[in-house]
Amino acid sequence: MTLVGRQDGALCPGELADEVKVIRKELEAERVQRHLDKLKALRGEASATMRVCLKISKEKGASSWVTAAPSHDHDTVLSKSDFIDAVYIRYGWTLPNLPDVCPCGATFDVQHALDCMRGGYRTIQHNEVRDVLASVIKEAGFKAVETEPQLQPLSGESFDFKSANKEEDARSDIKCNGFWRPMRTAYFDIKVVSPLARSYVNMSSAALYTMAEKSKEREYGERIRNVEHADFNPLVFTTAGGMGPQCHLVVKRLATTISDRRDLPNSVVAGWLRCRLSFALLRTTLLCVRAKV
Repeated sequence: MTLVGRQDGALCPGELADEVKVIRKELEAERVQRHLDKLKALRGEASATMRVCLKISKEKGASSWVTAAPSHDHDTVLSKSDFIDAVYIRYGWTLPNLPDVCPCGATFDVQHALDCMRGGYRTIQHNEVRDVLASVIKEAGFKAVETEPQLQPLSGESFDFKSANKEEDARSDIKCNGFWRPMRTAYFDIKVVSPLARSYVNMSSAALYTMAEKSKEREYGERIRNVEHADFNPLVFTTAGGMGPQCHLVVKRLATTISDRRDLPNSVVAGWLRCRLSFALLRTTLLCVRAKV
């Protein structure tokens, strides 16, 4: 339209391409600003719980299960009741047909279901994420992959942090060889937290991840680096599918390795991996809630 208005006698493809880029950038900026304005308006009208849910749902990976196409091959199919429960949890709505009291005797709600130790469902959630990651690490071609590897016993070593794990039978979650450097062992330890827990609900996502990662670092980092002489990464997830900074680095490394091995676009592999982890967290969250009924 600009060229028609100018009535130019000659067409310069280079100038036209530059103009198209500028127009596309302006349209994208307008679209982003329109969405930000809409989000701001929604936050202004939302309840305190809904504002927290909106913050959580914005995190990278937290919406992977929502946008995934249902596929039995990739295990991304939810039953009708599971999908309804997932949507209710995502927006902080009260789930239908929940019991009033937990088998442990406490008042039952979604957050209590994610906190309650009865039945071992929290352990199931942790182990499901661990097993998915261990499977992907093997698919990426890394060697000597182990789950629950036992750390070497201590012989008088001292650590700076009092919270360091000094147990004789201490174990990490995953171990493999060559993840960051050739012929060097890497250890990973997983922590799943609920961003809606009373002690976390007023924290920013960045502060929550920093606190959880530092907790794992104090527990395992010094022992693994000084005794095992290996690399260590704490992998922090939220029950909503969000991931901490170090977890993003590990997922990026896995995606790059798998995309190189299989000649696939890196973005596709990264999205697939986040989706697998998102469904693992979602299904075990639903198990925590409904298995107690």
